[in-house]
Amino acid sequence: MAGKNQYQLNKEIESFILDKDKRNESYSQTDIEFIQKYEGSGGQGSKGATGEGILYEFYTPGYVVKLMWELAFRFGFDKSGTVLEPSIATGRLIEPAPDKTKCVGFEINSISARIAEISFPGATIYRGYFETAFMQPERFTKRLPLSQLTWLKEYPFSLVIGNPPYGKYRNKYSSYFSTPKIPQIEQFFMYYGLQLLKPGGLLIYLTSSNFLRNGLTYNKAKDEIGKLADLLDAYRLPPVFRFSEVPTDIIVLKRK
Repeated sequence: MAGKNQYQLNKEIESFILDKDKRNESYSQTDIEFIQKYEGSGGQGSKGATGEGILYEFYTPGYVVKLMWELAFRFGFDKSGTVLEPSIATGRLIEPAPDKTKCVGFEINSISARIAEISFPGATIYRGYFETAFMQPERFTKRLPLSQLTWLKEYPFSLVIGNPPYGKYRNKYSSYFSTPKIPQIEQFFMYYGLQLLKPGGLLIYLTSSNFLRNGLTYNKAKDEIGKLADLLDAYRLPPVFRFSEVPTDIIVLKRK
């Protein structure tokens, strides 16, 4: 793989998966280790990557995954409970989960979702936007009635853990979620991830440092999040992504 950039490696992994699936072949452990090298399109625009993924597909390094799970156990994660990863990518953030059959993920990149399915066959992976958890299946063109928060049978969750996308909240579903007003997509993932937790459940995210350090800019969204949860802990990290210098924090919230 010497001299191969990440975009080229991504395309090679994509072809590898498509070929094996076409032939209905099983995946060995060596195959899984190879496909887990997939990194998504974040920061790869200059290499040839296209689509919205170049803005937000920055996958979580293994050492950060380990840190996040150490925090989950330190703050009392209920090991018998269910786990939600609302932007699961290739599934790295559920690898330390004690029971993969109790893990649920959402992912809009079909290749990343397939890698998560192959790597963690016990988990439930939904190929779609996290927003669809709050909308009427199967077409997802309407919000669920007020009397029903979600159709997810695993709700309420003991842990929501993830590395949600960062940036302005504008996508094909954002118009369905106009109240309360949530300006940033990472705040959307916080607010609605918290809604899916049982009382005392934990939300642990790797998120943009802007959330904690932007002063008064997002006070209304923070107030809405504060109604649902208490901030238990937070850690400022150096840049952790291979193809981005964006500053990040790990935050730990506990559902009231």
